[in-house]
Amino acid sequence: MSDDKPANDAVGKSVGAKLGFDVAKQWPARGTARSAKDRAVQALVAGHTLIVGQSRSGKTITARRIIEEIINWTQARVVILDPNADFRFLNEVDPNLDRKIPENEFFADRWSVLGKEIEIATPDGGAWGIKWGELSKREMAAFLGLTGTDDFGEYSHFDRHYKYQEKDNGFSTLDAFKSSKYFETRPSGEDEDLERYRLRLENVAQLGVWWKIGTDKDLDSLFEGTNRAVVVDLSKDDQQVRMITAARTLEALWRQGEKRRKAFLESGTGAWPGTLVVIDEGHVFAPPAPEGPQKRLVCERIQRFADQGKKLNLYLMVVTQQPGKLHRDVLSEFNNRIILRVNERRSLKVLEETYGGFRGRYDGALTFEQGEALVEGALLCDEDPPPAAPRGVQFEKSRSKEGGGTPKPDWALPRE
Repeated sequence: MSDDKPANDAVGKSVGAKLGFDVAKQWPARGTARSAKDRAVQALVAGHTLIVGQSRSGKTITARRIIEEIINWTQARVVILDPNADFRFLNEVDPNLDRKIPENEFFADRWSVLGKEIEIATPDGGAWGIKWGELSKREMAAFLGLTGTDDFGEYSHFDRHYKYQEKDNGFSTLDAFKSSKYFETRPSGEDEDLERYRLRLENVAQLGVWWKIGTDKDLDSLFEGTNRAVVVDLSKDDQQVRMITAARTLEALWRQGEKRRKAFLESGTGAWPGTLVVIDEGHVFAPPAPEGPQKRLVCERIQRFADQGKKLNLYLMVVTQQPGKLHRDVLSEFNNRIILRVNERRSLKVLEETYGGFRGRYDGALTFEQGEALVEGALLCDEDPPPAAPRGVQFEKSRSKEGGGTPKPDWALPRE
């Protein structure tokens, strides 16, 4: 923690007060016992956290600083669903970091080692893609955009196709699935539902989401590794690819959590490090009324993480501009809340109605500068008793290299 002596004596005594889990001024509370600070950090890492803030409020910088500290000082693993490429350089040190400051130099040296344990999974990288044969029947149907009620004719063909392939050669790849002999058993050109189903298979097979021979690892295999963090880059393709990849990521992590819990219960001893799943633009993946089979599947899996994930050592950190556009069943489960600048009171009212407490306690967020925030919930367990009002803090700047898919407003400056 921040009041420990440096692990590396060469850093010098001047760094001593800065080393350890250090994300914000006034959090954990200064002057409190080491055990109280430990409880606060544990509440953050082993809990569900909501980060709310308008564009340019500092919410992504805040999330990245928290992630850096979690990787740096705990045993937790972090998996990030990154729709805006904000974390694509997480494994690199910010080239503009002022290394004359001793704690920054310490971070840079440490991050040069830890960064090698951070995998950036991207469509044009060596670790990407989903194996069709690993999917459940429900996943296959959802990824094809099929439901038994809305697309009865096409779904009926999928159902028969699935059962035929199950008895034949199994599922292996999507290419093999769509080249199945099932289609040879059906009269060609006479069944419009069959032709639509075949066309749907062809279109989905063209998406850049499937594992290809020659790729080092598929996503499932990647998550089974020992990486400290995995950034899943969802910025380079369309919504279908984002939703399918997000759904499979959450399912792979859930299955892994179940295996680890089973091993833990059978052994009766030991433990396993938890996994923090960071979802940027959370309202996109878990809206109140998700439309279409793919988005519904993602939303259901986020709900499952929020409701039951803790028993599998799976935790959520959701970043959003608009909490009112998050599914209510997800929003209600965050025992940690971090509120940066918000430009309108509607979002603050949603938070008040969801979490109770006295009215108007978030109003300060309307006038915050970048990085200023209110924290509340389990994060305040470093005070005894925990206060009823949220605490104002100033988050530190992140020190890894900034990504970002949002254009900077430099183009709006006057010409010289």
